[in-house]
Amino acid sequence: MRNQSWLLVSLVGVFSPVAAWAESGAADFSLKARQDGGFFAGVDVLTGKAYGSSDTKDGGAPFAGGGVVDEVKFKRTTGLGGHVGYRFDSAWSVFVSYQHSRGDVSWNADFPMLGVASSYKGKATSNIVMGNVAYDLALSKATALRLSGGVGVAYNKLADVEEHNRPGGEYLSELAEETKRNWAAQVGVGLRHRVTTNTELGLDLLATYTGGFETGDSRFGNLGETEIKPYRIDDVWRADLNASVRYTF
Repeated sequence: MRNQSWLLVSLVGVFSPVAAWAESGAADFSLKARQDGGFFAGVDVLTGKAYGSSDTKDGGAPFAGGGVVDEVKFKRTTGLGGHVGYRFDSAWSVFVSYQHSRGDVSWNADFPMLGVASSYKGKATSNIVMGNVAYDLALSKATALRLSGGVGVAYNKLADVEEHNRPGGEYLSELAEETKRNWAAQVGVGLRHRVTTNTELGLDLLATYTGGFETGDSRFGNLGETEIKPYRIDDVWRADLNASVRYTF
């Protein structure tokens, strides 16, 4: 919560001088573009952090008695995306968005029956398509506060997952890849500033629920290729800072 508050304060701090500049009349843009509406398209760049946990208690090779997963950790995520939509009036708009994000993920697994443990590291990738609605509240002639929300589908993949012995760190195996489809949802708050009649810049804080991730059902390594029960990471969500450029036609 403290990190999210800091981001919001930073967001306002970045745009406050811009809003003051617009209000003073230096950016005396017509409101006609906002009032008439129209089609628009834009690109997005985002960075943030993902969070998740796991209820897996039977992962890995069956003969090992089931691996109990803990200490799921995501590192910083980065992504690119785009959106197209239509503005109805100065306040309401709808759009379809696409996001591709990627980041490192790791977890541990203990095998109580054998008294051994492993660590796992790999890449977590999400491709998300959503339908969204947004509401703009004008702060000045050129700047607006935007609230948005959307729902859609996420395709989540775990790839390049390597297993190492814990605590020694010796390489043991690489797990098969798997893509899992989930429902996704997102809410956001941000600021928009019009730099020309048709072009605006945006900065948003986004909270995105992406659902779960899952490994494949095989491993290849010190025991050759063997079947395993997949490792699962559940209820993953992301907190992102998203910068965008939008053009209205």
